[in-house]
Amino acid sequence: MATSQQVGTAVGAHLVGGLDAPDAETAMRTACRILGHHLHAVTDGETGERNQWIGWQLGKLTAIDGIDMAGAKHQPGDNPEYDNMPSLSVDPAVTELPSRSLGYADAVAESYPLYRRLRDAGDIPAAVKFQVSVPTPYASVAAWIRNEDQERFFPVYAQAMADEAAAIADIVDHDDLVIQQDVAVEIGALVGAFTAGGRLNDPDFIRQSVADALAQPAGDFERGIHLCYGDYHHRHFAVPDDLSICVGVAQKVVDQADFIHMPADRETGTNPDYYAPLRDLEPRRLALGVVDYEGDSERTRALTEAATAGTGGMEFAVATECGMARITERGPGGPSLERLLELHAEVAAPIR
Repeated sequence: MATSQQVGTAVGAHLVGGLDAPDAETAMRTACRILGHHLHAVTDGETGERNQWIGWQLGKLTAIDGIDMAGAKHQPGDNPEYDNMPSLSVDPAVTELPSRSLGYADAVAESYPLYRRLRDAGDIPAAVKFQVSVPTPYASVAAWIRNEDQERFFPVYAQAMADEAAAIADIVDHDDLVIQQDVAVEIGALVGAFTAGGRLNDPDFIRQSVADALAQPAGDFERGIHLCYGDYHHRHFAVPDDLSICVGVAQKVVDQADFIHMPADRETGTNPDYYAPLRDLEPRRLALGVVDYEGDSERTRALTEAATAGTGGMEFAVATECGMARITERGPGGPSLERLLELHAEVAAPIR
């Protein structure tokens, strides 16, 4: 167990979603063994087919009649990692998706009983909730659907995701439940790294779509957002100078979000000015991605200190910029999941 030496106003740890583990039980056990007293909630690690975030939605969607592969889609950004991604065509006859065809509720139906069993056994602290991280409807539609079909298909997919969220809220006791909406493709569109079709390219539509996703379904459980500049092969689609774009999105949802997570770029995030836009935001809880993916303790401390100074002393939980499911993509010699979890505890005070 790592020893906490609080840096600035860092309190607690936030798990974005993915954890590099063979299965959900191992993911939850590992996270709680190392960070139990730092966690407000634990995720199931998004193991197996979900470890590539929205990548598994390609298979889910093409299994539906009327949705087919349509070649590659070129993106205008400077990062070749995000160019020539697969795209799908959607027949106009597709006006609704089969119930629970996207797989998110089914995944929760498998992992929530594991969470309950581990909590009952004391392996998950009693106060730690169960976090379900799901992509916004915008993410999969703008990423995978060809531009000419996006505007027509968006409400269809959005309804299917709302139904998945409602099913999740039926499966999980609301006292246990935290739903996080993952917001990444929206940021790519707002900075011009991606193009989307029709209204999906309108900044007002983009920000409103995040608020609409966060509101689904109604219920007395916790909900929040994770904002991201992309994590494919652990590379951003654009490097932010500061958090102004993220704050602009967050301002649309700050009144309804129980927490907001934002990235801290490992280079530009060492400048306190990077965090200055957060002074215009009053989140209920804030998490910042100051934990360095490469396991660098000095850089993590520098990012945490810069965040404390730049926000004017706002309290925040520490996190990585994105999930930890694919940390091996950085190649051999990188940190283990255990090391990254320990690094959270090294810079943040526990919450209990």
